[in-house]
Amino acid sequence: MENLPLTEDGIAIILVASDEALRNAVAHLQQHQELALDLEFDQNRYTYGFNLCLIQIADGNGTCYIIDPFYIDDLSPLFAIIENPAIAKIIHHSNNDILLLDKLGCHIKNVVDTDVAAKVINYERSSLATVLKEEFNTEIDKSQQSSNWNKRPLTEDQLRYAAIDVIYLHKIKAKLLEAIEKEGRSHWLEEENHLLEQLKFTEPENPHLRLKQAFRLNYYQQYILKGLYAFRDELAQEFNKPAPYVIPNDALVDLANNPNADIHEWLNHTKGIHGGLKKPKNERLLKEALENTKKAAKANNISDDYPEHRFHRPMRTPETERRKELLTEVQQKIVAKYGEYASKLIINQSLITDYSQTGRLRCSKKYATDIVLQTASELGIDIPVMEPAAPKN
Repeated sequence: MENLPLTEDGIAIILVASDEALRNAVAHLQQHQELALDLEFDQNRYTYGFNLCLIQIADGNGTCYIIDPFYIDDLSPLFAIIENPAIAKIIHHSNNDILLLDKLGCHIKNVVDTDVAAKVINYERSSLATVLKEEFNTEIDKSQQSSNWNKRPLTEDQLRYAAIDVIYLHKIKAKLLEAIEKEGRSHWLEEENHLLEQLKFTEPENPHLRLKQAFRLNYYQQYILKGLYAFRDELAQEFNKPAPYVIPNDALVDLANNPNADIHEWLNHTKGIHGGLKKPKNERLLKEALENTKKAAKANNISDDYPEHRFHRPMRTPETERRKELLTEVQQKIVAKYGEYASKLIINQSLITDYSQTGRLRCSKKYATDIVLQTASELGIDIPVMEPAAPKN
């Protein structure tokens, strides 16, 4: 849509859809010490891959920029602001935003995550809508939450929705941090924010084995599945569709389980196959990919044996049960002191299980480790701590 004058709750909404407009926005934004930030993205919902669709930034002083990367060649001026440690970036539930920025080569600094801040003061539900309702009695319209952000032109409703995700974050941050300081938990939030800044985007290892029922296949069938997965991925990129829209996950595993199936019959009797795959050229490419994978499996002597089940139940002995009971006692006291939901930042079942098995507390958060050890000491319980690994030369 054209850059019509829009406002939301007194905040000017400015659509930025050119490199020149971005440079002007950056010149304005870099004069502020705190910016509210959010991304709209598509993660294999409408298109292939993990793709940036919009960037929203509010200055906390009456202006919100909606930056459209589809019309901008160079986002580096904006990324320089996001990477500037002197400017705080207020984000609500930042994990995926940080991962996408990292994927794009932007390494964010000085994060303040208001979702984590709400958890620190024991919010049961910490969504943006919930926090606004609880703290400011403000209702927001989330009807565009499932919007397809790849489509252009953007509608007025989409622009307003995108703006709402950032225009309240400055006052939310101020209100939550005031409560956190009263509780003496500011160092919790600082450490949690620092950990978020360390998040790195990585492609999953052996993603084909993450498909449902893939673990039931033998080594040969898993090898076939890996080849089919790669073929599907290439075609999904070509079609710019999420890979399961090309061949559903269950159908891919089924074909790997029956690699000698008649491909033409399989394509025409399997639900959910993308029409483009049924074209003669792509049908031929699928046949070739399957045959080449089978030949490679034979050349590499891939066996028909079944892998051992990778999931092993935790060992149960009198000692592991004793450790579990002791750390559970510590957890209960932490819950009583800090609240059920805040305590989940400190100690959870995974930490308890790990301790029961290893006999050492292995926690990546200093404040959480300190609280666990202090609480254990108050209960007269000795909790050995896993020593950090020595740095490699």
